[in-house]
Amino acid sequence: MADGIEGVQHKVREVIKYGADVIKICATGGVLSKGDDPNASQYTLEEMKAIVADAHRLGRKVAAHAHGDLAAKQAVEAGVDSIEHGSFLTVPTLQLMKQKGVYLVPTRMAVYWTNKGADGYPPKIAEKARAAAAAHEKMFRTALQVGVPIAFGTDSGVSPHGKNAMEFGLMTDLGMAPSAALLAGTREAAKLLGVDNDSGTLEAGKRADIVAVPGNVLQNIKSTEHPVFVMKEGVVIVQKPAGSATN
Repeated sequence: MADGIEGVQHKVREVIKYGADVIKICATGGVLSKGDDPNASQYTLEEMKAIVADAHRLGRKVAAHAHGDLAAKQAVEAGVDSIEHGSFLTVPTLQLMKQKGVYLVPTRMAVYWTNKGADGYPPKIAEKARAAAAAHEKMFRTALQVGVPIAFGTDSGVSPHGKNAMEFGLMTDLGMAPSAALLAGTREAAKLLGVDNDSGTLEAGKRADIVAVPGNVLQNIKSTEHPVFVMKEGVVIVQKPAGSATN
């Protein structure tokens, strides 16, 4: 939390000093936050430009949590590397993202679980959750048509831990090609985070991070939810018996 150009500059430098690899800002309010408006901008354009300038100068990417269109557009203009959620993005903003190479991290998992649990929320939060969910589906389909770069993300903490692979199915259910969804979770995510020199694809000289699943993942993307083999940096972490396809 920070206010003013000097305030946001200080905060960026402070969190990087204490180990932050990526800077994430809340360009808009949140869905589950009681007093927030998901459509309202929480920073001025000048503040966001200052955040991005300092973060990039110090070698860090900037992600912007943004539901509302105006704040997201300002964040893109300020030079952020990704927009997280993007529930109410319009075509012009999506087109600007494509032009500037700004990634959309749609977090369909977060939308799915917040909408699913809306009946248990206080009325005002439930209203926000349902409105964001309804808008998000249309936005994501439009983003696919526009050709915005997309990277895989789940907004960890909103959905049950360990269910991350559901994101693949939730994206393909809305028209994303299985191959594109897989690339969003591997090559494109690595590019967005700036770690594609040693991660994101299976190539000589890169880390041997491998997951195996049963069947043909291009025919059944939801098989990603049932890994049978996991290798991390060349070390086997999980190896289930042949024929095993359960979590």
